[in-house]
Amino acid sequence: MNKNHIAALALAVSTFLLPGLAEARCFAFRGKDIKVCVEGSDGDARRAATSVCEDVTDGSCSISGDSGECRRSSSVRCYDASGNEQSHIDPD
Repeated sequence: MNKNHIAALALAVSTFLLPGLAEARCFAFRGKDIKVCVEGSDGDARRAATSVCEDVTDGSCSISGDSGECRRSSSVRCYDASGNEQSHIDPD
């Protein structure tokens, strides 16, 4: 195989087998009983999720982790990027 074939194969594998870069995430917050799900996982997404948390809780929010979904329970409430409470959010 020449270099062009190897490059094309690597591009095909990375395009189809690796997860998308704009993956949505649900962020949890220290000391809060909510998760906020937004599109993306970069700094802008983290800031957007933090802003929704602060609006909903009327307090300061600090991200403690993230996951691929949120399901409402007795201990967790789920919010979308608009600040609307949802029973289940699976953004992937």
